[in-house]
Amino acid sequence: MSHPKALATRALRGLRRVGNGVLDLVYPSRCLGCGARPESPQLPLCPRCLSGLERARPMEVAARLERLPTGGSAVETAHALWVFDKGGTLQAVQHALKYENRPRYGVPLGRLMGAAYAERHPPPDGVVPLPLHRTRRLERGYNQSAPLAEGAAAHLECPYRSDLLMRPHPTQSQTGLSRQARWANVQEAFRAAPTCAEGRWLLVDDVLTTGSTVAAAARALRAAGAEAASVLTLGLARH
Repeated sequence: MSHPKALATRALRGLRRVGNGVLDLVYPSRCLGCGARPESPQLPLCPRCLSGLERARPMEVAARLERLPTGGSAVETAHALWVFDKGGTLQAVQHALKYENRPRYGVPLGRLMGAAYAERHPPPDGVVPLPLHRTRRLERGYNQSAPLAEGAAAHLECPYRSDLLMRPHPTQSQTGLSRQARWANVQEAFRAAPTCAEGRWLLVDDVLTTGSTVAAAARALRAAGAEAASVLTLGLARH
């Protein structure tokens, strides 16, 4: 039986989603960067703010994983679309996507991520969202990485595989932890389905900070028989 507090949390989040839907009808979307009306109502930013975001350099993403205590070698290639600045435009987008019940922003953003990935690589065998533990998913109401992965898969014209990777164990929030502590926190957090893990997979998440979480997920895929696991995120946290 569900705990009363958990039921109340889910009910509150459901009401928020309904309320946000009504507000979206009454007050059309505005750019989260400057407040202007975006040309595409699906995207949370206008073209000017989109073009002003700093692109993340592949070398910087790779260097982040190389600094991990161990485990980064499980990732074949790693990419981030933009640089994530605290208090900046991309943080406003990520916060709305992750905490303000705006999962609909994820698919069009994911398409942009897929387009950037396609500039350098052929399509993978499938796109895998970084999963949440069921407790965190119930608290939030959705997995913010899922629509990003859906959008990337749609652009790359390859399968979206949310069934491939699981997060059976809850973990402490990574916020405020050192690189070593982050790795220790997540290194056993993921499991992959061994009967269908063969192939070359693209892991999708919202923000890469130290790379510990995506590296742990990639290691689980490789342990289950994946030929390769690459990583694609919306943002790269600035260090």
